[in-house]
Amino acid sequence: MANTFKRQTSNGIAATLVDIYTVPASTTAVIIGGVVSNTDASTTISTTISVNDGTNEINLTGTDTPVPSGTALSFIDGKVVLQTGDVLKAKGSVAGKLDVMLSIMEIT
Repeated sequence: MANTFKRQTSNGIAATLVDIYTVPASTTAVIIGGVVSNTDASTTISTTISVNDGTNEINLTGTDTPVPSGTALSFIDGKVVLQTGDVLKAKGSVAGKLDVMLSIMEIT
């Protein structure tokens, strides 16, 4: 088994759920860190970050969690294990104002 550390980023996420990271075939992924930052200078932006496992949408942040202007929210407390095909998704209440960064260990 090989362990590979990766970083996944997405800038200016949309106002609808968009794919940020999909676990590759024959891989287990451990999300060891996740941050969403609000780049707007004056507006609090709400975010929803979730994982779709093919059957369920599992919410990681709560629905429409506020992120004050110019701040960041760490949305991983501990580690989150994802299986092959799982998709981490994110959205903001205002398009183009939130950035997401993940720290991932892929196990193949």
